[in-house]
Amino acid sequence: DAGAGARAGAGAERPAGAHAEIGQVWPRDGHIRILGTIVSGGAPDEAPVDEPWTLRLTSRERRKAPVPSVTERLVNRLKRSVTRSAERTPPRLYLPVATDGAHFEAVVPVRDLAVRDALPREHWDLHLVSARGGRRLALRVGRHLDDMPGKKKIVNFPEQTEAGVAVLPYYTDGDHLSVRCARRGSAE
Repeated sequence: DAGAGARAGAGAERPAGAHAEIGQVWPRDGHIRILGTIVSGGAPDEAPVDEPWTLRLTSRERRKAPVPSVTERLVNRLKRSVTRSAERTPPRLYLPVATDGAHFEAVVPVRDLAVRDALPREHWDLHLVSARGGRRLALRVGRHLDDMPGKKKIVNFPEQTEAGVAVLPYYTDGDHLSVRCARRGSAE
């Protein structure tokens, strides 16, 4: 029922106890592969959705970033003309998700986060998004159904670097999965 949901941002709901439970994370070969199960009330949730699940990555820093000054816009425009790069990276990225019942697989290409306009340090939060019964759903990706709280201090994933940007998945204090990106010096 609609009253059972908690607000999950941008008009979406997270039904009570629902999340995208991680089974495995494989950061290698230029990708971050995430395998897991859509869970509601501690059990796999195979209820049909109105549209395919999508992985949404939301930058904490880009949505707070100030509007660039005229000078910054001119410098950025010059850089884009020299590098022939696309427009500024949006604060949200969307990637396809493969599903089989309640099980999901999402693959994040490192190059999608190692962008030419990379911030010095940036954090991307991951949600599976869809709709059910006309209501938007946003389920946080994390690992909660094991006996190992505090993964941030226990689990370390390998860092991958592309185009001078280090990309590293990590668990947050709440055992959710996020990705940290950091620009590296030009010597790397």
